[in-house]
Amino acid sequence: MDSYVEPKFDAICRAIDKTGAVYSSDLLRSYHLSLKTRRFVILCGLSGSGKTLLTRMYANAVNAQYRLVPVAPNWTTNEDLLGFYNPLNKQYYDTDFSLFLRQAARAYESAISVDKVAQPFHLVLDEMNLARVEYYFAKFLSGMEVLTSSGHAQVTMFGTDVVELPPNLFFIGTVNVDETTHGFADKIYDRAQVIELTHLREEIAPRIHKPEVRDRVMAIWDAVADVAPFSIRIVDEINRYVNEGVRIGMPWEQALDDQIIQKILPRIKGTDIRLGVMLQRLSDITANQFPRSHRKIQHLSHGYQTYGIVSFF
Repeated sequence: MDSYVEPKFDAICRAIDKTGAVYSSDLLRSYHLSLKTRRFVILCGLSGSGKTLLTRMYANAVNAQYRLVPVAPNWTTNEDLLGFYNPLNKQYYDTDFSLFLRQAARAYESAISVDKVAQPFHLVLDEMNLARVEYYFAKFLSGMEVLTSSGHAQVTMFGTDVVELPPNLFFIGTVNVDETTHGFADKIYDRAQVIELTHLREEIAPRIHKPEVRDRVMAIWDAVADVAPFSIRIVDEINRYVNEGVRIGMPWEQALDDQIIQKILPRIKGTDIRLGVMLQRLSDITANQFPRSHRKIQHLSHGYQTYGIVSFF
C-alpha cells in the first residue's frame, strides 16, 4: 500500500481549472482550508451554482474516494441515513452512506497498520436541507465536535456495531437557498464551515460565445440580480440552446426569446417591492427584439400593479 500524498494547492487549482469549471481562486482556497479546519463543510447558494460539481472536481483533484448521497425530503430519522437492523432475520441493512463510512474506516485502519497516510474519503450530502438536518443527522452532530478536537469519533449503528469516524473522512453538504428547503439550527452552523457560492459577472460573461447574445443576457443578468438571480447553469443552458437553434437555421433572437420565457421569467415571483422596477428594466430590454418575452413581462407587470404580486403561471 502506497502512502497518500496530497497535491500542492496550486496543483489542485490547476486540475480544477482544466475541467472548464468556473471557480475563483478565493473560493477554492476557502474550500481547501475549510476541509482542513473542520472536516464538515456546507456549500450554499442558488440551484445550479456549481456546489455539487465543486465537491466532485476537488475530490478528483486530490485523489479522494467520493460518494454522493442525495437527501430525500421524507428523511426524519437516523435510520434514513444509516440503515437499520432487522430483528426478524438479525441482519443490518446498510445504505450508501453507511457503507462509505465503513469503507473509510477500513482504509484508515489498513493505512495506519503499515504506518502509511490514508487516502481521504469525501462524503457529500446533496441538497441536505431538503429534510430536517437535526433529525436524520442527529448522531453526527455531537460526533463532529469530537472528530475535530481529537481526530477520531464513533457512530453506533446498532448495539455493538460501532463505526469509527476517522481523520481521513470529510463530510460536505450542499444547500440550495430557496423556499422549498428547511433552515438550519444554530448547532449545525457551529459544527461546520459555511461557504456561499456566487459567481462574478466577469466569470459568467465569457461563457456566452456570441457577442450579441452575451450583451443581451448580461443586461438581463444585471436587471434581475438583486431580486431573482439565476445561476451559471442557466447561463450555460441558454448558450447551448441558442447555439443549437442557430445551427438549425433559427434566428438567435428567436432562440433567446424562447430562453427568456423558459429559463428567466419563471424565477420572477413574489411580492418584493423591487419587482416593479425590475420588470420595467426587462420590458425595456425585450421591447424591440424579443416580442414573446415582452408580452409576458407586460402581463406580469399588470398583475403586479393590480394585485401586488408576480406569478408566472
